Amino acid sequence: MKRLENVLSDMDRFIDQHVLEDFIARGWVCPVRDETDYIFDDIDVSRIYLICELHIDMKFEDDAVDIILSLMDQLYDSRARLDKITKALKNQPNAIQTEILANIAKDI
Repeated sequence: MKRLENVLSDMDRFIDQHVLEDFIARGWVCPVRDETDYIFDDIDVSRIYLICELHIDMKFEDDAVDIILSLMDQLYDSRARLDKITKALKNQPNAIQTEILANIAKDI
């Protein structure tokens, strides 16, 4: 967990506080807010680096960044759901696993 000041010092060559607060206002990054400061977890920091690459380095417009982040969020959500399904499948008896996998193979 990092506070705003720590994130900015890590990223000083990329962005300043105004830019980071703009990212937050746009909903591109959603840190936790306590009574005095924003608190960023590792995912938030990684997302900030990604946004910097898209918006600053690659010069994507705001609308394009919105779309890219939305699609990436959907992809990560789908991946998490697939992981849950895979874990649930692994907890089933072998006969059920085999039947499910056979049904999936029919559709491929």
